Amino acid sequence: MRLRRIEGQIKGLQRMLVEDRDCTEIAQQIAAARAALDRVAVDLISAGLENCLRLELEGKPHGRNTLHKLQRTFLMLR
Repeated sequence: MRLRRIEGQIKGLQRMLVEDRDCTEIAQQIAAARAALDRVAVDLISAGLENCLRLELEGKPHGRNTLHKLQRTFLMLR
């Protein structure tokens, strides 16, 4: 699971800081962890949009509410 990998990256960052590792190496690990979190966010929005579209196509009234919720979630992630 992607979140477990991110957890491992964060723990690795903690070790690097404790070991007083080179700041360039630390910055690279931070960038990798941030990119991984961004991918999780994209997956979250993508899954939500897929669900919203499915509800709309099935004619269920919750589709529009789901879309608005997704829009708010997307704005939080920016």
